[in-house]
Amino acid sequence: MTTVGAVTRAALRARRAALVRLAAWSAAEALPAALTGLLTARAVDAGFLAGRPAVGLLWLGLLAAAVLVGAVGTNRAYACLGDVVEPFRDDLLRRVVTGALAGATGGRVDDAAVGRLTHQVEIVRDTWAGLLTVVRGFLFAACAAIVGLFSLAAPVALLVTVPVLAGLGLFAAAVPAMIARQREYVLADERLTRVAVTALAGHRDVSVSGAREPVTRWVGRHVDAQARVERRLAAMAVTRGLSLAVGGWLPVPVVVLATPWLVRQGLGPGAVLGALVYVVRGVQPALHTLVQGVAAGGLRFTVTLDRLLRTAVPAPGEAAPAGGAS
Repeated sequence: MTTVGAVTRAALRARRAALVRLAAWSAAEALPAALTGLLTARAVDAGFLAGRPAVGLLWLGLLAAAVLVGAVGTNRAYACLGDVVEPFRDDLLRRVVTGALAGATGGRVDDAAVGRLTHQVEIVRDTWAGLLTVVRGFLFAACAAIVGLFSLAAPVALLVTVPVLAGLGLFAAAVPAMIARQREYVLADERLTRVAVTALAGHRDVSVSGAREPVTRWVGRHVDAQARVERRLAAMAVTRGLSLAVGGWLPVPVVVLATPWLVRQGLGPGAVLGALVYVVRGVQPALHTLVQGVAAGGLRFTVTLDRLLRTAVPAPGEAAPAGGAS
């Protein structure tokens, strides 16, 4: 069966070299996230609090150098992104056009094919690029921050990792409902496209027969239906907010409240400050970007691509997906 997972995995396997380059530059981009807390701790404990400001400034200078390396990594990572995204878009365009032509040859006119070609393919392209960006950013930034936390002290890393995993668990549990809402939105968009094409194609007959008001109400009902579906989709933002609160913000008061205990374990003020820097500047932004990116672009990508695959002609070697256009 041609599924979203199978198609995306095949697209990634076909572009291993581009992915390796993307991962290498992403690692360079994550260098500041890995070093920021550790170098801050060294600057405070071994430099400023020890009465050696020159040493503290030296550590901060190393952090500035790491930021420059990260900036170069960001620039090159975005340059590599097109090598993965654009061929995927071209393949989707071929599928959609081939499917529409095959349907027309068989006597099946599909007005929604225009919407798929001009709108849904571009949605998949944009969301695919965004999804790659946020997922690789989260993986590298979060892993770098966690490694940095363990380099400071294992107890601090555990205090941060537990709520982060809890937040990710809450978000993962809500993803199926989000996908269902997004699928409803895509189907409503296609129905509205069909209705609009029909109404516009027959506007002369509508005007001559005096049926303007009934047709307007007919189109308006589909517009209202799409608006209701979109509002239900927007309501899922509550779940995203809860996931961010648990995984992104909860570690901050946890570390602050645990500071006396951490000091008794031998951590200096700089180490505690470095741990907070890792949370606020590393884990929290990475989790926020992942949740918002997957909730927005990831759901649109999954549902829209699934819809395209159900109406397009399979690539050579693929089986036709179960279920037709609805």
